[in-house]
Amino acid sequence: MRSGRNQVAAMTQAEKTEPENGREKEKEQRGVKRPIVPAAIPEPLQEHIQSDYVIVIHPGSSTLRIGRATDTHPAAIPHVIARRHKQPGQTYSCDKWLLRDGLNKPESNEQRQNGLKMVDQAIWSKKMSNGTRRIPAVPEQARAYNKQMRPAILDHDSGVKWTNTSHNEEYFVGEEALFVNPADRYDIHYPIRRGQLNIHGGPGGSVTAVLTDLEVIWSHVIQKFLEIQLKDLKYYRCILLIPDIYNRQHVKEMVNMILMKIGFSGVIVHQESVCAVYGSGLTSACVVDVGDQKTSICCVEDGISHRNTRLCLAYGGADVTRCFFWLMQRAGFPYRECQLTNTLDCLLLQQLKETYTHLDQDICGLQDHEFQVRHPDSPALLYQMRLGDEKLQAPMALFYPATFGIVGQKMTHLQHRSQGDPEDPHDEHYLLATQSKQDQVRPSITLLRAIHVM
Repeated sequence: MRSGRNQVAAMTQAEKTEPENGREKEKEQRGVKRPIVPAAIPEPLQEHIQSDYVIVIHPGSSTLRIGRATDTHPAAIPHVIARRHKQPGQTYSCDKWLLRDGLNKPESNEQRQNGLKMVDQAIWSKKMSNGTRRIPAVPEQARAYNKQMRPAILDHDSGVKWTNTSHNEEYFVGEEALFVNPADRYDIHYPIRRGQLNIHGGPGGSVTAVLTDLEVIWSHVIQKFLEIQLKDLKYYRCILLIPDIYNRQHVKEMVNMILMKIGFSGVIVHQESVCAVYGSGLTSACVVDVGDQKTSICCVEDGISHRNTRLCLAYGGADVTRCFFWLMQRAGFPYRECQLTNTLDCLLLQQLKETYTHLDQDICGLQDHEFQVRHPDSPALLYQMRLGDEKLQAPMALFYPATFGIVGQKMTHLQHRSQGDPEDPHDEHYLLATQSKQDQVRPSITLLRAIHVM
């Protein structure tokens, strides 16, 4: 009996001690400060971006390059638009291509001559690869020969037609815009000049008009050359290439146009120099980009375009073309009807420059060449001409820009600090202002702490 009573008492005591021990453990656990672990947040699923659905847009001053990221070569289209007149009797307007401000100054011709002297001195000071000196070509001999040349008729029909405007289309883009008859009541606009938006005081020179032209050109090219419907662009992303020296406000407007107007689902902006370096398989390089309207120089290191190394020279391939035309005129250019105000003549001069100009010191002396002139509603003509050092002098003008004869124009540009954006509450000016206030507050706080200690 006693043993049974003892066992019951022991069991009762054990049952009493179990909850007491549990309470003590809970108290101990409560007293220990355990680290707070945040709730697990599921990681968002990373969407795989297919390269076929990425469109690269490189808007140049004369050429628009656009294509998928997987394309070996992009589509290259003249970056120009022809817009129909909205009112009858409206004055014809055509943006300049080879012509520019500062060419018809009284000092222009003298500056050209002085620049040409420096070019000739630089050419003659270099020896050819065989160690001999170059024999300068006599311009008078080429002039006497070229003045005697008359064109030969190849065909009474040149085979080149004006763009058909009988349906009164609102606009034409690319080569169709270049071949619009000036008598057909269309204005010609280049939305990009010298790497920036072509904003001016003439017709179509406002920011809204320029952005509208860009939207129409890019949308047309995407549909025609990439065969992508605009309603499907919500599945595509865009990479926009901008110049090394850019206008922040212009970039903002173009990004807004790409997202809100054209309808891409996303856009990323890259500088031309950085893309050129990575496209060449490098991470660091000095990039010299000679475009049609400008020449950009920039140093890229580890994929970063250093701001202090960016330089934009306000001359490029179009200035070389115009200089080559001036040199050919000095040599008696046989196509005497050629005018820089005629778009088709500008295309011909561009072709002659790309065909004949060079930087080869071993090519010297007079050489005979021939070229064809094919204009709408005119016979096909064959011209022969003789040229000497003009083919080398024209591209050498890039190193001696006085040869271009541009007077009173700013020829070099640097990257300046942003002027601020009233729609951005955290632009550069706000950051600088708040940073300066913080710098002023910190010394006062330190002084108060020192007084409190004393």
